[in-house]
Amino acid sequence: MTEDFIVRLKQEWFQRFDEILDNSRTIPLSGLKCLELCEARCCPRVGMRSMQADQIASPVVVLLPFEMEYLIEKTGVSRELFRRWPLALTPEIAIEIGMLDLGRPCPFLTEKLQCSIHEHNPLDCRTFPLLPYQNHREELEWELGANCPSLNFLNPNFVTVVKRVWQDIYQRLPQSWWDIYAFADHWTGWTETHHAD
Repeated sequence: MTEDFIVRLKQEWFQRFDEILDNSRTIPLSGLKCLELCEARCCPRVGMRSMQADQIASPVVVLLPFEMEYLIEKTGVSRELFRRWPLALTPEIAIEIGMLDLGRPCPFLTEKLQCSIHEHNPLDCRTFPLLPYQNHREELEWELGANCPSLNFLNPNFVTVVKRVWQDIYQRLPQSWWDIYAFADHWTGWTETHHAD
């Protein structure tokens, strides 16, 4: 029964990811000048370890439930490339979610600091610099990635659609995911020598 439940949930999330990644129906262009201004400040990578905190736009990417499996299926990478964290779906059922951080850098970032899987990149990446969070009433609110160098170019249509996409997902995420996401938002990442998964 538990296995059937997880399989069904995985299928539902995979379908959701397919719909989100169909840009013609979901997320318009952000308008950001990432390549010109940014140098991948929101993509966790080894070079960030020597940067000051106020130079980094985001030190960690938190994947949604089953998004790690989705990326593995689409790209063929190993799950060993991801930091894995237990996520309680129910009090009895847990899965692993993936993260990318300064200790487990993004395996999809090229030497030229470009995303090699842009057509499949995680929602946390795709909707940056908008950062969803829960307020004290457990309502969805927003902040901007403060160290993003091209915030002035942010497309208002992008903002509107991103908020709508996250609002839809918000109802489907367990509270345990939001707890992890809130923790990661104030975190600078594991060091290279940290081996715990």
